[in-house]
Formats: sequence, C-alpha cells, structure tokens
Amino acid sequence: MKRKLLALLTLAAALPALPVLAADNSTLASPVASARSNAQAEQVIGAGIEYGNQFFGDKSQWRAGLFGEANFSNGVFLSTTDGIGYRLVDNYNGFSFAASLGPSGSRKESAGDNDNGRNRLRGMGEISTRAQINLFGNYDNGPYHLNTALRQTLGDRRGTEVDVIGRYDIYSTKQDLVQASAGFSYGNKTLMQTYFGVTPAQSVAGTNAVYTPGAGVAGSSVGVMWRHALNQNWVTTVGAQVTRLGSEAGDSPLVERRTNASLGGSIGYRF
Repeated sequence: MKRKLLALLTLAAALPALPVLAADNSTLASPVASARSNAQAEQVIGAGIEYGNQFFGDKSQWRAGLFGEANFSNGVFLSTTDGIGYRLVDNYNGFSFAASLGPSGSRKESAGDNDNGRNRLRGMGEISTRAQINLFGNYDNGPYHLNTALRQTLGDRRGTEVDVIGRYDIYSTKQDLVQASAGFSYGNKTLMQTYFGVTPAQSVAGTNAVYTPGAGVAGSSVGVMWRHALNQNWVTTVGAQVTRLGSEAGDSPLVERRTNASLGGSIGYRF
C-alpha cells in the first residue's frame, strides 16, 4: 500500500520541551500543495532521498526522486503527489476543501527482491498506476493542523482509501518549522486485497499462501518533520517516520515486519 499517506515520526518524544514560537510561517507551510491555502501561493521543484523499504516485505534501501508542487492564488494546484486539483473552499473559519485527479499507487514484482533470496512478491504480478480522484479536507488553528483525504481509484480496481493526519507545530519561525504528526489510513476490501491479499492464482504462481484481507485500518504512524529556509528561494526538509500496520494488513504473507521506520530529506527551489 502507498506509504505516502501516513505522516512523519518518533523523535517527537524528545521535542515537546521546545517552546512554540508564534510567527508567520506561511512560507514554510506544508510542502504538499493540497494542504496549503490560496494565500500561500508558491511553486517548488526539487529532489529527495529516502531510506526505508518500498513495501512491507522487502529490505530497507536508499531511493531518490524528483518532485514538484505548485499552489496558485486562484485555487488551482499541481502536485506530483496529488495530481491536478482545485481548492473548492479556502480558509472558511480555518476549514478548506479541495479536489484533484491524480495517480494511484503502484507496485512492481521486482520490488520484492532482497538479499535473503526470497521475493515475497514473486507470482503476484504488477500493480499498475491508475487514475484516482482525491477529496481533501483541512483544518488549521494556530499550531494545530488536521489533514484528511478520501482517495478513489478509477477503472476496474475500485480501491477506496481514507487518510487522517494530525500535525502540531512544535517550533515555528520564519526560517524553521518543526512539526510532530500522527495519522492512520483506512482501506476498503478492494484496496486491501490489491496491496496485501493473495489470490489462489497468485499463490500457485508464487510461494505465498492464499490470503483475503477485509476492510480496516491499513496502518498508523507517528513522525517528525523539520523544514528550514536556507534563503528566500531554497528550502530543505528532513523527516523520520515509524509505521505500524493494522491486523488485516499485518497478517498478510507479503508482510515481513509489521513495524517499519524510514528517514528522508529533500531540497527544493521555490518561486
């Protein structure tokens, strides 16, 4: 299942003693365009790197990629994560709502290759990217933020996913923003079967026992993120995350460890 839907990590336990500084940190608001407001118009392109596992049965490794986020004052946003969208309601008593059309998650069978000689994805085939409709609801009140998303895959794979993430600004200035977060993801039966289930045909083709998960909480996570403005244009982001799978996902034969950790960082140029 897509791991982007769960928030950032565990160093939060060491951070609550830091003071919350009230400051205008709009330029360091969420790097995801769907969670920003029309007043936070900004375009960012950059590159990131992450150490972790691509799915919950492979080895941890380094991965790198490019990203782009654009948020315009007329409500339109473009995102490599959430696609092309429009903010329907902007900052009404702290609430905002948006919708977008973007790509769904995907998975390659080769992603299961690891050093111990067992590929848990052998015989599972590939999960291709599909078009996906996203509906977003956000609430912001001072240092408190709540981001929700409903994601519906289109076509013959009608997976539905609900993401809920709460964030708290531990430290906030014009140059730095430290956020702690916690969240969970819920998947319907189709989504859970796509990413964690094993059909009889897949079992014959590979080495996994047949498994049919039901709908439920796919996983939950806690994390921390630090964004730092090097200057007016360049912004760095580092974060860490611990994710714990729910019972329906965690009992899948595709899963090696129910608890996983990851670290990542990126640098972006904003204009």
